[in-house]
Amino acid sequence: MRPSIRNAWSAIAIVARRARRKIGETEWRESLERGLKGASMVVLLAILVLAFARFRRWREERAIRERRASVERVCSPGKVNVNRAAPAELEAVRGIGPVLAQEIVRHRERHGPFHRVEELLILRGVGARKLKALEAFLCVESE
Repeated sequence: MRPSIRNAWSAIAIVARRARRKIGETEWRESLERGLKGASMVVLLAILVLAFARFRRWREERAIRERRASVERVCSPGKVNVNRAAPAELEAVRGIGPVLAQEIVRHRERHGPFHRVEELLILRGVGARKLKALEAFLCVESE
């Protein structure tokens, strides 16, 4: 056994002996079990929070990286420019409701113009299937 582990184990044993003397054998075991359960729940919760944060970051990076396509420099007639459209114009596109239209405008105001239509995957409510359906009606034109 490594010295650091042996030292830690002996410290735990000393604390356990003192606790047994103070509160009795059965109560000591019950309190130890409760403490371990609480500590394990805190550790599990921390792991879940970190995993969720990493998953979300990975999903955003993957969404942009996966879909490489050429950028349309000029929007063809019948397509809506994501960088210039007002919420009402975006709502006219089939598949975009008022909430998603507002989310597109809000993201555009906070982070600047979109460079590719695929960047819409970052937004909540837009998945790969919805993007595929919307690509026929949307374009991105540099300003």
